[in-house]
Amino acid sequence: MQTHDFDELLAEYRQADIPKLPGSFSANVLREIRLRSVAPIRDSGWLSAFIACLRPGMAAASLAVAISVGVLLPGIARGNDHSMAVAGLGLNVFSPSASSLPSGLLTKIR
Repeated sequence: MQTHDFDELLAEYRQADIPKLPGSFSANVLREIRLRSVAPIRDSGWLSAFIACLRPGMAAASLAVAISVGVLLPGIARGNDHSMAVAGLGLNVFSPSASSLPSGLLTKIR
């Protein structure tokens, strides 16, 4: 759009009459301002926390935390299952302290 076209358009709008508004328009606007300025009363209990979790950002964060806890907590609670798995499968012959490997012999000398 050219600059002179824009100036002509503005001049045309300046000359146009302002539309007539209903008589209750200003009262309705002031009422809406008054209603929206009042802060909503929120319950401080678990319901408001649940409603806050339903927002998209909070729902994604809550889901990420739940998945992380679900994956990490069982592993932490069980402790070191690696040694039990190695012993159960007979893989302890590959450990550094195995008696049949040269590395196992070296650890016994120390």
